[in-house]
Amino acid sequence: MAASEKPSIPFLRFFLKPFVKYCALAGLLVPVAILIVTQLQGGIFEWPYLAIALWPSVFIYAAVDAFDNPSLISLIVSLTISIGLNMILYSLFGAIVSWFFRPFEK
Repeated sequence: MAASEKPSIPFLRFFLKPFVKYCALAGLLVPVAILIVTQLQGGIFEWPYLAIALWPSVFIYAAVDAFDNPSLISLIVSLTISIGLNMILYSLFGAIVSWFFRPFEK
């Protein structure tokens, strides 16, 4: 897509902004950081309310992980879906914030 072309759907132009892309990246990195800290703390995350606030779709992964012996493929699929939904949520938040700050742009 050339710089002068606009997307056919007007709202999609907000998802092309760098701020929204950084929000999507944060939506990926936050769950990864929570998983790493969980492993470093011995498998139990010490601040569960913080994890729910920063990773709202963690319930999808936690529901599968709650079974006694879940298969590896179900863990991977649920983790991928959970992180993907978190990226979508963070991107939507970034798009809304950039839409509110639209009047202050050049």
